[in-house]
Amino acid sequence: MNIFAIISSLFLVALIGSASAGNVQASATSNAVALKWKEIPEAEKYYVLLSDDQNQVVDRNETQFGTLLPNTLYQVIISAADVNGTIMANIAPLEYQFRTVAAPVSNLQVMDVTESSIQLTWDMDNETDSYEVMVKNETDSVISASVTLGDHSASISGLQGMQFYKIYVTPVGSSGLGDTAMIRTRTDGSGIKINGVWQGSQGVFGGSATIFRPISIPTGPYAMKIHLPCPVLAVKFWNAKLDKKNSVPSDATYVLRQSKLWQRRKAEIGMNFYFTQENETTTCTISGEDINVEFGVSMEAARTTSTNTAVPVIINEWLDTTEILVGSGGMVSILVSEIYNDTNADMTKPTNGTWNAKPDYGTYVIAVDSGAGCTGGLLFADVWGMTRKSSEGMPGALPSTAYFVQDEMQWPSNEMGFLYGYNPEVCEDRSGITAQIMVGGPFVDAVFAAEDA
Repeated sequence: MNIFAIISSLFLVALIGSASAGNVQASATSNAVALKWKEIPEAEKYYVLLSDDQNQVVDRNETQFGTLLPNTLYQVIISAADVNGTIMANIAPLEYQFRTVAAPVSNLQVMDVTESSIQLTWDMDNETDSYEVMVKNETDSVISASVTLGDHSASISGLQGMQFYKIYVTPVGSSGLGDTAMIRTRTDGSGIKINGVWQGSQGVFGGSATIFRPISIPTGPYAMKIHLPCPVLAVKFWNAKLDKKNSVPSDATYVLRQSKLWQRRKAEIGMNFYFTQENETTTCTISGEDINVEFGVSMEAARTTSTNTAVPVIINEWLDTTEILVGSGGMVSILVSEIYNDTNADMTKPTNGTWNAKPDYGTYVIAVDSGAGCTGGLLFADVWGMTRKSSEGMPGALPSTAYFVQDEMQWPSNEMGFLYGYNPEVCEDRSGITAQIMVGGPFVDAVFAAEDA
């Protein structure tokens, strides 16, 4: 086992907990130690015994041990040995004690950000007395920031907006500074920053920029409009899709959309732009101050009604002998893949013969109606691939209809359905169970508004 590789993975600039006593030196982390000692002339090898019953026979005056416990006192005994590894009893062994340092904090995460502050939290270790927090910028320079420590949290203020920071949290225990954990995050804010401009060949120049989107955005597709100071030869974007329908390149106006889940999770959008020397020197200057960005723009008129599409279902019933449900039960599979392409499938070919794109997350509701023969509604025992939502107070909700949504984690899958029971007195016939997807409209907006509340 390469202990030094373990040590280097713990964000250590140097080995922590270094100590020496006479002929032995130890450099300890929270779970490993590197030992070195003065050579014994008569020794062909060394027998090294650690107090937790780990032992090694080595042929040089250094070794390493791993799988140690944090903040723990250990004793090591180093005995001279012959060529066969047998201890030479006539030579006094070297004895030494060392203590491992505190382990790095666990579950280090960002709880909140503003344009000038970051709040962190982590799980507390009972062996830790206190913590030290250090903040670095993207060039690894330590910056002066105001840090307020809680028992297992930190509030860091005095930061700049739209900036990435590396935050290091180090526990302090009885053995001193422990191993350090690091998290990289950024402050909130929105705007654009030019990363650089370069000269290419044949009179074509280029540049790159980063668009900083607000970290928190509403559910559903998110759009941004970028207006450059002059038309350019070409643009390229990352983490967002160019909306060609609403973009006007001749006016240097581009609309970007983040509709996919992975795009919505990216608060930074990369942009490359290419222009001629004439653009740069005679007609306009491409700089961050001259680029206008509108965030959260609406490019389409709000729908006054939903677009409803029937979805095939498969109904299987059985007699319930467990008495868990009232009456008998059954299972309904909602075959969304018959209507929309499965986002988890191979996108190079249609799924079940369709190329239809699935509606974006946050724009649709799945409505399941129990049918005319089951006016009392179904009793839902288990639901998968979607989440039921209350229709209380929703405009146009029907008592015999249950409404479901897919959250961000469920959206990629078209595998959904439910187990049900029913009361035969108010649900004599289940053959009329139907499902439909409602896209857009006041009802869908109200469902997701209630979800966000």
